[in-house]
Amino acid sequence: MKHFKAIAAMSLNRVIGDGNKIPWHLPEDFKWFKAKTVGNIALMGRKTFESLGRPLPNRRNLVLTRHPQKLLHEHPDVFEHFHEWRGGKDVGDDIKRPYQLFIPRVKARGREDLLLFKSLELIDPNEFDCDIFVCGGAQIYEQLLPRCSDLFLTVVKREVAGDALFPRFEDFFKLDEIVRDEAEFEIRHYRNPDPVSA
Repeated sequence: MKHFKAIAAMSLNRVIGDGNKIPWHLPEDFKWFKAKTVGNIALMGRKTFESLGRPLPNRRNLVLTRHPQKLLHEHPDVFEHFHEWRGGKDVGDDIKRPYQLFIPRVKARGREDLLLFKSLELIDPNEFDCDIFVCGGAQIYEQLLPRCSDLFLTVVKREVAGDALFPRFEDFFKLDEIVRDEAEFEIRHYRNPDPVSA
C-alpha cells in the first residue's frame, strides 16, 4: 500500500505563505525541494499552482481544483492544448476516472505532464509508479497530512508575517531525523507510523 508524502517549509510561527507567495528566499532549500521531487509527482492546490505560474519542470504536476474548467479558461498560456483524459499508457491503463484532464506540454527539454483533478478521492497513490509529494497549500496539507507516510519539513529559523499557516501535524508524525541543520533553516524528516488509507 503506497501513501502520499508531504514536503513543506514553515517559519517558527508556522507561516508557509503570504499573499500567495513564499515570504523568504532560501536557495539551498529550493535545491533540496527540487532534488526530492524531480522525477516524481508534485500534488498541489489551484492557488499554489497559480503562484508558480507554470508546471514544475521534470515532474508530473497534479493540481486539485473544484473548478478545472475555470483554471483552463484563466490560464490559456499553460493549458493551450488539452483533452479529457480517462487513463492510458502515461500513467496506467487501469485508470478510468471522470473529471481528469491530461494536458501534454512539449518543450525543448522534453515532455511535462499536468493533470487536473476535481476531487481528492480520484487520486490514488497506488496508481502511480513514483512518489506523490504534497506541496501545498494550507488546505491541501490539512486534508492530506493524515494520509502521508512521510513529511519533509523545512523549519525556517525566524518568525514572519503571513496569511497561510501549516496545519497541526504533531498528532500524526514522529521525528525520524534531522536531515540538515543550517544557520537559517533546518530540514526535518518525520514519519507517520499509521497513515490513513483512502
